[in-house]
Amino acid sequence: MRTVALIGPELYPIPPIRGGAVELFIHQTATRLRRWRPVVIGPSDPELSDHEVRQGVEYFRIPLGGWRGCLYKRYRRYFPLYDRQVAAILRRVQPDLLQVHNRPLLCLFLKRMPDLEKVPLILHMHNLYNSLGRRERPDPDASIPVSAFIGCSRFVVDREKSRLGRGAAAHFVVYNAADTGAFLTPWDQPHLREQSRQQYRLAEAPTVLFVGKLRESKGVHILLAAMEHVWPRIPQAVLVLAGGTEFGRGRTDRETPFLRELRRRLETARGRVILTGFIPPERIPEVYLLGDIFVGPSQIEEGLGMVFLEAAAAGLPIIATRRGGIPEIVQEDLNGMLLKQHDDPRELAAKTIQLLEDRDLRLRLGQQGRAWVQEHFSWEKIAQQQEEVYDEIVGR
Repeated sequence: MRTVALIGPELYPIPPIRGGAVELFIHQTATRLRRWRPVVIGPSDPELSDHEVRQGVEYFRIPLGGWRGCLYKRYRRYFPLYDRQVAAILRRVQPDLLQVHNRPLLCLFLKRMPDLEKVPLILHMHNLYNSLGRRERPDPDASIPVSAFIGCSRFVVDREKSRLGRGAAAHFVVYNAADTGAFLTPWDQPHLREQSRQQYRLAEAPTVLFVGKLRESKGVHILLAAMEHVWPRIPQAVLVLAGGTEFGRGRTDRETPFLRELRRRLETARGRVILTGFIPPERIPEVYLLGDIFVGPSQIEEGLGMVFLEAAAAGLPIIATRRGGIPEIVQEDLNGMLLKQHDDPRELAAKTIQLLEDRDLRLRLGQQGRAWVQEHFSWEKIAQQQEEVYDEIVGR
């Protein structure tokens, strides 16, 4: 059996006990590979062993805390500590294929290693060049000589084909996914929904749910402004904002200027907005049971937000913007509604009111969305697509 090394960014551990969509993708697909032996490389964490095997996956975790982390973050060009440790592990494992997630500079580093340069390498991007940190971006005219470039959406592949994917021999789309076995629906599990809602004293209140980082780029301020138009029509409606400002150890409840301003605005909506704070990954499925509808008014061109697939898997109708790769998974009259103007609170309010007042429409969109995820976006299906890409790259 051939071996593939799946290499995550240096930010969060795998499995994603501190959060992170990229880390979730790596973990979920690695545990479902059937024809390739997965080796996962990422940063260390106090709650995880530096080396272990679980669910058929071998994990290597690299210490990058304290002064090492500071040096790497500020002076990576001169102290490529994570990159060197990754290379050392690869020499030990000797995989047949490398898959680097969201780190084009790490790809360049590995291709310059004489003993690794001939190993086929995939650059897998979950967002765009402009979404990378300033110290993670290669020069705009750099050509990264990889065997393949994978994007998490057609949007990402089309945008990066002449930039991050310029030096790739082939280009592929491999979408994100959701586990419909983990995400329960309100019509299948009404008692579990009731238990989840009791924790926040929601009772029968019509509930609008947002899941994600509490940031301006996610459109949280637009959603709150929209609710100010919803409440005069549906005064009992509640907005649940599930998530913190950041992922990672010691950062999940970090106060930001945006969060402070959000709290100030919430003082006028006391009792009608719930801030859950950071939700550990294992509890995310139960969070979706809180909502009647899911709203994700992203203000930026995202690659493909995992939350939209999770919401659909949980049987929630979705309202979203037409930004980035979102329209590839949120489609009108299939699983949700798309806004014509991404930053118009009144349009968002009108669609929110329409869904909250039309139970039959909510049920139809929710059931269609879940069926669509089951057919096209299960982790098993996405892992199989990854293996097909692997086979094409190295030859069957």
